[in-house]
Amino acid sequence: MQVVVIDDTLITARLIAEYLKKIGGVDPIIFTDPEEGLRYCMDNEIDLLMVDYMMPKMNGLDVIRSYREQRSKEEFPIVMVTAMEERDVLRQAFEAGANDFVPKPLEPVELIARAQSLLTLRARTVELRRMATIDFLTNVFIRRYFMEVAEREVVRCKRYGQPLTLCMLDVDHFKHVNDSYGHAAGDEVLKFIAEKCMESLREPDSIGRLGGEEFAICLPETSADEAQAVAKRCHKAIEDASIDVGDGENVQVTVSIGLAQWSEGETLDDVLRRADRALYKAKEAGRNKVVIAA
Repeated sequence: MQVVVIDDTLITARLIAEYLKKIGGVDPIIFTDPEEGLRYCMDNEIDLLMVDYMMPKMNGLDVIRSYREQRSKEEFPIVMVTAMEERDVLRQAFEAGANDFVPKPLEPVELIARAQSLLTLRARTVELRRMATIDFLTNVFIRRYFMEVAEREVVRCKRYGQPLTLCMLDVDHFKHVNDSYGHAAGDEVLKFIAEKCMESLREPDSIGRLGGEEFAICLPETSADEAQAVAKRCHKAIEDASIDVGDGENVQVTVSIGLAQWSEGETLDDVLRRADRALYKAKEAGRNKVVIAA
């Protein structure tokens, strides 16, 4: 599990990290610069943050407030580490969005117990969220959650000036599959296509089922030319395969893909519309093609 420790005193940060390593599956990441640590938390999926109160530039309360103002309290738990005994500091920490606190001097048993309890709760929350955000048939994101993920990537590419490309993918002649082999066969085709796409994507990429036989793919830090190579990998893997749809029947399908790179000033909807128009051009040109938006 991904745990972040932010403490401007390196010795203390390393001590906390060593305690946390006693929890199975935990390999903490240390930051002594609170601003750098906050940026990492904003840009990555983490499971627990332990942040010191007294730090230069930003104290622990500032870090918690900055994160919670931009991300939901339903995100990862935060623990305030503080030597301050004033109850007002603890009150402010909880009001800012902290889930627990650990007092200094550090007591290993207490720190480990509190962290383990929050990580267990986090794991359950992540699993419940996964069940609520994953399409039960294809095991990719449902439309709503994919849009949330893609929106965050648009914000991130604006902040850092990095490229971002979105792809729209549609199964060619899918109605013919359903009419000829039945809806169960159509389901097998959709599952297969989602699987082949996921095998072709990198860890930061994401894919969602927008509805029916239409999928969308979000490729962070990827130009249109680079995305075209990814799209062609998906396209070829699907085109070259034979899909077992049961009862001794095998079918072959193709897909059409349109892609668009985000441009300055565009919203997520703008980019998806351009990718959708590119998809339409791919179908107009005879299907089974990858087309980049102008």
